[in-house]
Amino acid sequence: MFKIPKRFAGIKRFEQILKVIAKYELGFYLEKIGVKNKSLFSRKRVTRPIELRMMFEELSGSFVKLGQLLSLRPDLIPVEYCEELSKLQDSVEPFSYAEVEHVIKAELKKPVKKLFRSFDKKPIASASIGQVHLARLKSGKKVAVKVMRPGIKALMEEDLEILDYLSRLFKHHIRQELVDPEEIFSEFKEYTENELDYMKEACNIQKFYRNFKNNPKVKIPRVYESLTTHRVLTMEFIEGVELKKVISHPDKFKTYNMKKISGLIVDSVMKQIFIDGFFHADPHPGNILIKEKSIGFIDFGIVGRLNDELKEKLEMMFISLMHRDSSALVKCFISLNLVDDDVDEASLKKDLAGVLGEYYDTSLDRINMVDLFFKSLRVARKHSIKLPKDFVLLGKALLTLQGVGIELNPGFNLVRETAPFLSKLVKQKKKPTYILRRLAMETERIAEFVRGLPDESQKVFRTLEKADVALDTINKDIKGLISELRVESWRIVMGIIIASLVIGASLTYKTDAWMGKGLIILACLILLYLMFSVFKEKKKY
Repeated sequence: MFKIPKRFAGIKRFEQILKVIAKYELGFYLEKIGVKNKSLFSRKRVTRPIELRMMFEELSGSFVKLGQLLSLRPDLIPVEYCEELSKLQDSVEPFSYAEVEHVIKAELKKPVKKLFRSFDKKPIASASIGQVHLARLKSGKKVAVKVMRPGIKALMEEDLEILDYLSRLFKHHIRQELVDPEEIFSEFKEYTENELDYMKEACNIQKFYRNFKNNPKVKIPRVYESLTTHRVLTMEFIEGVELKKVISHPDKFKTYNMKKISGLIVDSVMKQIFIDGFFHADPHPGNILIKEKSIGFIDFGIVGRLNDELKEKLEMMFISLMHRDSSALVKCFISLNLVDDDVDEASLKKDLAGVLGEYYDTSLDRINMVDLFFKSLRVARKHSIKLPKDFVLLGKALLTLQGVGIELNPGFNLVRETAPFLSKLVKQKKKPTYILRRLAMETERIAEFVRGLPDESQKVFRTLEKADVALDTINKDIKGLISELRVESWRIVMGIIIASLVIGASLTYKTDAWMGKGLIILACLILLYLMFSVFKEKKKY
């Protein structure tokens, strides 16, 4: 039934993937790329987004992760697919405690009993990559220990090999104007490789911890480096209730002030974006914990990064969106280098004005950030504007934030809630202390530029010298070519003269023999001179 490449180590897994794709009536694509014959069985139809989500669920493992990543990229796939794929839950049966002990001993070189005072055998969470156990350190401190699933790296690499093959087939055989399968695979590979290394997640957590260590209202777990490796991650256990439980059962948590909680979440995410430049890219209710008057963040596998320049430009873009200023928004797109030089700025401005026009003379309370964001994405696609990954992750994080806010407070509006934060930020940037700090930074940059100027100048001069030598060589070559052309032109002229003399001698020989003989002799002399000059030049070479 299937054409299966023999090179795959996981040939059974590849066959399973193809069968599941066919099962969900996506076999048309398999036929297009040449790995399936026409023999599909009929089944009850559901919408394509639902089929895709069900297919990923059945394939599990890497495909659930792929679906979750795609749900964060509305710039790559349609909105309805993002919404459906966001429902994917990475929850699988836990592996045995004996295997947990084996992994910990192999990584930390000591048995569990010598590392921890106590260690719960039953995990509190289990996913495709690993599972989390509660434990206590020898000091009595409560910690969460994330242990990687045995053999998962080999299984993930097997799936990555298959996905790489399929992505190249899809790109070659199926025309895709907006989505590049290989680009999606490349990003997914990077994401998966990061998840298969707990040291990278530990670095993310430590950075968040430093950014919020002086904020008692936001809890970030502390990482215990001595008990953390590539396959074991030990971090402080954050007390609290998952936000998704608070949303699902509001009657059980009547004492919580939902409005204040939503405000606290918004402020913390705004700080991550516009001050720290390092933000949690997926702040959904399952990744946020609530405890009395504080919140906590967990699961730092996907994060976004913004440098100082990008932060300021995004701040201006956000303000332009709030003020519905299409001209300023186009300038932001250009300043972010999102627009090619050959883009039709007038057309782009017109399309953005059409999107923003719906909100003219509308109060902030009525602006729908979700609608605005996705319509702006459609405009970007139309004008072939390629959005940076971190920029899209930022947009999706803000949309997730709005969804969380509405769940907690039906009257929540992201634009209205973020306006005070941005206004405060703008005011802070007008303060003398901020200006002086920026001036000091710019002075240092100028000083670095000046310090490097001699070296850079020498490089420029050396380049100019090389160019000068090259120009001299070219000039000499041109002069030589001109000289050769002149000589060759003169020889052609002499050849024409010889021919003319011969023709003249033949015409006058019968009437005036002496003149004819004279012309022949003259022609011979010129011919001898011409031959001598050619022979002399050849002798030079």
